[in-house]
Amino acid sequence: MKRSVRTFGIITLFLCPLTLLLGHILGYLSSYPSSVDKDGWINTVFVKKGWFWTSLVMWMCVYRYGKFNRQSFTRYLILTAWWYVFTQALWFHTAPIMDLIFLATGGLCRFDVLDADGNLNSSFQDSDSRKSRSLSKIYSFLVRFQLTTQDELKGNLASHTLATLRRLMGISNEKSDSTEPLVSPSEINIFIHDSIKSVREISTSAACRATGGHWKGGHDPSGHIFLNTLMIMFLLGELDFFAPLAWSKLSSKGLGPLSYFTTLLDNSPLRNLMQRRPETVGEKIWVVGFLPAWECIQGLIKFIIICVRYLVWENPVLLLIALVILWWYSLIVTTLVFHTVSEQLSGLACAYLVAGGLYWYAIKNNARNQPV
Repeated sequence: MKRSVRTFGIITLFLCPLTLLLGHILGYLSSYPSSVDKDGWINTVFVKKGWFWTSLVMWMCVYRYGKFNRQSFTRYLILTAWWYVFTQALWFHTAPIMDLIFLATGGLCRFDVLDADGNLNSSFQDSDSRKSRSLSKIYSFLVRFQLTTQDELKGNLASHTLATLRRLMGISNEKSDSTEPLVSPSEINIFIHDSIKSVREISTSAACRATGGHWKGGHDPSGHIFLNTLMIMFLLGELDFFAPLAWSKLSSKGLGPLSYFTTLLDNSPLRNLMQRRPETVGEKIWVVGFLPAWECIQGLIKFIIICVRYLVWENPVLLLIALVILWWYSLIVTTLVFHTVSEQLSGLACAYLVAGGLYWYAIKNNARNQPV
């Protein structure tokens, strides 16, 4: 028993560093896409809100299996606090640790919308969807700025800038009035930067995104690596606790949805004809042509309801396992396409600064308390 506990603990402790190494080996051996849409539904709905989903599944397991582990709860509180101060805010209304590191190493919120030729800068944001949203945010801000400014020079700059932004967004093809002095692309970039920062302090990555800018320069510890590492380690630790409870429940009740799914295969026109024996032509058309489809739809709806109840209510440990797989997949993708190697390593190191100590202690403590 000691050996199995120690083995599971070692997997918990070393899975994420080995995954980071695996990701770079895969990237070296295969031609994986150099960029992935950060605004895809998996990233926006699940990964960015990962600690919420992780917490929800953990509490579902606690409620459903009727077991409360004080050590797990303590680890949860510590990891939640570490997640918050590192990615959300060091304290209320301040930058998180990851942003403080970025700013301390020379990072800035940049608004370099135009390149030297007056076209949209290719390095401004990392996807077309983000470029479009950022331009819209900057445009909305400058419209309000133009309406409130009393400075004629700034009003003129705002007019030129808005015309340029409308062109970049494809709203119009208007050109600046030739009688007005020309405004260079660098002047427009500086104007956007100074105008926004004159009324809004930007000291966090969230504030930078909200105003249409982008984080550039400096060392940006990978928040995805950090978060995925915390979630994987925490859920694997909880799986070690809940697995025996879940297995006894699964073995006693069996695989309900799978057994019901086999009944859907019995639905066929020939079976309906033999069982129902319709007499009129209309009944035969209904039994052969429409009844199988209707019964299939009803059966699928019932099957989905059974699956949801089976996963969410009866056996949430299966959701826990599914989340571990999803977070592991996200960790692989992040390793392949997001951040530099040094930023990935710093994100991993910051996660292990707290989680590594917690689970190293848990391994030693569990192994010591288990019978030989």
